[in-house]
Amino acid sequence: MLRCQALTRVAVRQWVTSTPPRSSLLAARWASHDSVSVNEVRKGQVLFQGGEYWAVKDWQPAKQGRGAASYEVTYDELITGKRGGSHKFGSGTRVTLVVLDKNDCEVMYTQGEGSDKIVVIADVDFNEMEIPLTRFHGISPKELNEGTKVHIYTDGETLVQVTLR
Repeated sequence: MLRCQALTRVAVRQWVTSTPPRSSLLAARWASHDSVSVNEVRKGQVLFQGGEYWAVKDWQPAKQGRGAASYEVTYDELITGKRGGSHKFGSGTRVTLVVLDKNDCEVMYTQGEGSDKIVVIADVDFNEMEIPLTRFHGISPKELNEGTKVHIYTDGETLVQVTLR
């Protein structure tokens, strides 16, 4: 019986050392949503507020006399590309902080003409995704040549932002 246990241990050790590491499983990430107080929001974070994704550009606390503090958040909308939005929150307000998934991709080709132009990109596993040219905010069509490296930021299945690398 002891001999069987010893042989089993040796077989398990050999199997564990011969299998490749599962780094691809450990590297997987998922976007997360956390409800935080507005006084914990800082510049550079992404908020999900009213069905929109906001990139926080500035955060200013304000208090007058004995009144409650308020917080003004200046942001850019990520999906529409609108810049310079501002919203004032009360001190007890909770907001949803989002950590987005980031994927490195490469432009494969473009198709269509005018406002219907679509950019086809692929990740490192060659999974292709079609993105309308209108989602590339601040990027001219001339910059999106074949082979251009881009970052794709997603929240689950929702495409939030596309930037050049």
